[in-house]
Amino acid sequence: MYIRIGKHTNTLLAAVSGSLKSIADWIETGALVIDLRRTVDHAWQGRPDDIFVVTYPRSGTTLMQMMLYQLTTDGSMDFQHIGMVVPWFERRIQSNPDAALHFFANLPSPRVFKSHLHYVDIPKQPGKYIYVMRNGEDVLVSYYHFYRSHLSYQGSFDDFFTLFMQGRVQFQSWFQHVHEWWKHRHDPNILFLHYEEIIADLGGTLRTVADFCGIDVASHRWPIIQEQCDFPFMKRHENKFDHTMGLALDRGYQLDSFIRQGKKGAGKTFLTKHQLELFTNRLQKELGELQTPSTT
Repeated sequence: MYIRIGKHTNTLLAAVSGSLKSIADWIETGALVIDLRRTVDHAWQGRPDDIFVVTYPRSGTTLMQMMLYQLTTDGSMDFQHIGMVVPWFERRIQSNPDAALHFFANLPSPRVFKSHLHYVDIPKQPGKYIYVMRNGEDVLVSYYHFYRSHLSYQGSFDDFFTLFMQGRVQFQSWFQHVHEWWKHRHDPNILFLHYEEIIADLGGTLRTVADFCGIDVASHRWPIIQEQCDFPFMKRHENKFDHTMGLALDRGYQLDSFIRQGKKGAGKTFLTKHQLELFTNRLQKELGELQTPSTT
């Protein structure tokens, strides 16, 4: 397996360390999918009103988890962590399949799950799937910072750019991930959303999601729900959303590194002109039909 190493010899060790870490994550994801398929094939019992929030990492996952939690409950913030009320489906199963299935079975309906699975790997059922796509350049930059803050990545951004373009990161190719779900955007049980449009119209998106999922919301709750799904509120409750909070505390990371800025356009200011050209050409080749405000 060949990975391009940084050009400058004084960054060789850091690049090798970062690349090997990314390869290990890439292999781990493959093992996760194999274990998941075995468990789902033999023991998973879905419900017709289940809701899966699906994204490629760093694409608005936490925001959509919070939106669904607020829409399906009374909105109380007394939970210890968002993963206890909107669990990460495949990671729970990977950690302990029997315990995960027991935990899932005891969740009240409608159950909401987070997932980063490709379309081909997600359990197929009569429930609902909400897929959120974010501008790929912004995903790339955010993922790089996440790798550094949470996964001990030591390589340069140039090396990470190469790994990302090759799909040798956790959850593999962003292009393939988005394309698989985009092909099914017209399926009646799939709602395909764009992160940039969610941010631009949070209130409207909340109502779209509620309508799609068949959730009745009392009129007096809409302003509260929107306030608690907005960036400042979620930032104040950072410790309830960082999915590696325990590991982060043990390693001395700062808790405010998970929800970074929630803004769009970072990719165009972070990538070099050549990297932007490479990314744009790849985007046009693989996702040319997907012409939206989030990709232009």
